[in-house]
Amino acid sequence: MKQIMSILVFVSGNLFSQFNGAFDVKHTIVKYDGETFIGYIDSIGYDLMFYTPKDSSELDSLRLRKVYYAYNDYQKVFHYSWSFMENIRRMENRPATLFTTHGDTIYLNKLRFRPDMLKPEILIQEKNNKSEFISLFEVEKVVTDYSIMEFSVKRGFYYSFYSFILAAGLNTLNNLEDGRKIPQIWDQYDELLPRLTYVGLMKTGKAYESISFLIPLSIITSMACDIVRNKNEFYFNTIYENKRFGRNMYMFSFSNIIKTQISRIVFKLENTSIGGKLVKFFR
Repeated sequence: MKQIMSILVFVSGNLFSQFNGAFDVKHTIVKYDGETFIGYIDSIGYDLMFYTPKDSSELDSLRLRKVYYAYNDYQKVFHYSWSFMENIRRMENRPATLFTTHGDTIYLNKLRFRPDMLKPEILIQEKNNKSEFISLFEVEKVVTDYSIMEFSVKRGFYYSFYSFILAAGLNTLNNLEDGRKIPQIWDQYDELLPRLTYVGLMKTGKAYESISFLIPLSIITSMACDIVRNKNEFYFNTIYENKRFGRNMYMFSFSNIIKTQISRIVFKLENTSIGGKLVKFFR
């Protein structure tokens, strides 16, 4: 009797494990270029994502800075990058054309997202005032109108303007004279300004002509590059597993890179005995 019971327990346990394995929740990891990995996420660290690839038993890892976003079979987001959220922010409240993974094309007067990024959805408003949400994971790509170029204009202006400021600063440091530091610094930046008689500037600066020419040129170049690179197209899913996105979805940002690097330094410092006390003190 004991032997029969043991056999029944062994067989039922084995069958249950196989039955349960068929319903394991898989995860989809999407890189910035659209390359997709399907497997099982084990854990997410500060710099690495650990996962077991499908049809494999060996644990693998991927750096978080290479991951666009990751979600499971229930369409819940496990991780999303800064670029993922920044792309959504730039698309929102703009006219757009939406292409689904089923081959449908939807025209939107204004693109709106559900704020919950755990299970992201896009609001679809029809002409008869009916509205519904469509899952972001059913969307292949979104193409906005060219009002998105406002970000190209800002980037072109800031890059050229700050380049002038930095160049003027470096030139001032290289040519400082003893006893005349503050006036000399002002003279250097004075060359970048137009004539402003109401604040005492009686003539246009020598470098102002370059600024008035190069800043618009930088803006036009930035806009042209973004048009050529299809920066008004935003990809989320690939139709076929081996297909890639039409462009890389990584969003370059000096400020985000600096913040990320500072966070990594603080994290490593916090793991040391002295550094942990120091960080705790400042916090």
